[in-house]
Amino acid sequence: MDTKPFGTYTAYRMFENIFPDKYVNFSEKPFSKFYNNTHFDSASLYINISNKFYVTDEDAQSLIDFVYEGHTAFIAASVIDTVLLSKLFCRQANTDLLVLMNARKYRQTSVNLLPDDFSVQDSFSYYYLPFINYFSEINSERGRITGYNQDGQPNFMVFFWGKGRLFLHCEPRTLSNYFLLTGNNHLYLKQMMQLMNEHPGNIFWDNYYNKINYRPSDDQSFSTLSAILKHPALAMAFWITLALLLLYILFGGKRKQRIVPVINPVQNNSIAFTEAVAGLYLTEKNNKNIADKMISYFNEYIRTRYFLNIHTANTDFITALSKKSGVEFDHVQSLYYAIQQISAAGEVSDFELLSLNEQIQQFYKKRN
Repeated sequence: MDTKPFGTYTAYRMFENIFPDKYVNFSEKPFSKFYNNTHFDSASLYINISNKFYVTDEDAQSLIDFVYEGHTAFIAASVIDTVLLSKLFCRQANTDLLVLMNARKYRQTSVNLLPDDFSVQDSFSYYYLPFINYFSEINSERGRITGYNQDGQPNFMVFFWGKGRLFLHCEPRTLSNYFLLTGNNHLYLKQMMQLMNEHPGNIFWDNYYNKINYRPSDDQSFSTLSAILKHPALAMAFWITLALLLLYILFGGKRKQRIVPVINPVQNNSIAFTEAVAGLYLTEKNNKNIADKMISYFNEYIRTRYFLNIHTANTDFITALSKKSGVEFDHVQSLYYAIQQISAAGEVSDFELLSLNEQIQQFYKKRN
């Protein structure tokens, strides 16, 4: 129990006041151990108010046996374990999606008790998140609806078994300090308690299950997946992630166009070979061969770039090259005069070689 807004201190004090001659005992252990190690007076009362009520199969069976012997159990939890509900042939609706959709939708919300059972007041409300939990299936042979939410969905029922009664409520916020201290809402719990034994034996207040937020295992086996699936929020995130992964594989696994490889243009290996040979002659100081290779490289450049016949270096050729390259006619004429002189010579001096190279470089700089 706690004095915080959604604690259960008010509910605990109400049980003390309604049964002033009874001492409220506290249980700090799973129900199976509590049941096997505790002495009960006739018609004892067990109370559990928690966010989630997760139990083992042994705990669930012990609770049913406890009720069958003539005792009363009152369970209020937003999630009641299917292990217990399946034994009662009942089912609670999965409202996880509704919780996400209404995460910030505060409004005036209410719960109701069946007017046939109560005469003082049957509707109780406060301003907060709506009450959306409810039982989707009820064992009509042994169970009976005693309350419902503002949408008319059952959220409070009593299960008759043997000589006892088991009360199940899936909206524990109705038993919180905030709700019970709003208006006359304390009458909500007071009227529900009228359905219980007027003179109970021992009264036990559970302080164990409000600390359990996952489903315990009957054995001690452990796996990463089981650790995820025992937490409802993690389990939902796991299944959503798995579904998105399957959708990605389904739609993203279709055939995609292969990357078109980059094909490099065919290199002019003849030019590269000429440059390599010219470099070789340069190391041997053979000016004639160097000049011939420079002329050959230059003529190949003129032929491939300007599409001119390099074998007829006459006035028409020089005029055409000047127009296409944008280099002055006089410079082109002087260059080809030097080329003709060197091609006809037997030897080439250093000065002639350097002069030829200078004229060729000037042509490259001035060309379009």
